[in-house]
Amino acid sequence: MVPYASIQGLLPSAAVQDKVLVDAANAFSGGGKPLDLGGRASSELVAEWYPGARVVKSLNTMHFETLAVAGASEGERLAHFTAGDDEKAKEIVAGIIADLGFAPVDTGSLHSGGILQQPGGPLFNRPLTEAQALAWISH
Repeated sequence: MVPYASIQGLLPSAAVQDKVLVDAANAFSGGGKPLDLGGRASSELVAEWYPGARVVKSLNTMHFETLAVAGASEGERLAHFTAGDDEKAKEIVAGIIADLGFAPVDTGSLHSGGILQQPGGPLFNRPLTEAQALAWISH
């Protein structure tokens, strides 16, 4: 996990060209408040910083303590969300999420789905079961 403020320029663009890049960072300003991105999803900016990367917003909405244990717990799986403009890249990330013991739930495009997931969005730090997440997405 890399702090959001450190993402731009961290890697040479060639290193992630045609690669799936999972943006699990959260854009916060000082004091723990969501960073004002002018109505854009933070992952849209990541995609601009790394043109050619197959950016998927995921693995960023769950508190780290829940993330550490929930994938192996009994009962209904908790949801982890994916957002992106590359359907195949989202499928790859969904497979990783399932392998970790969570339920992958697609929230849509990098813009609209990313906004749902980022700090201040309705899915941020809101643990939902797969059924709850699917019901929320479909309303």
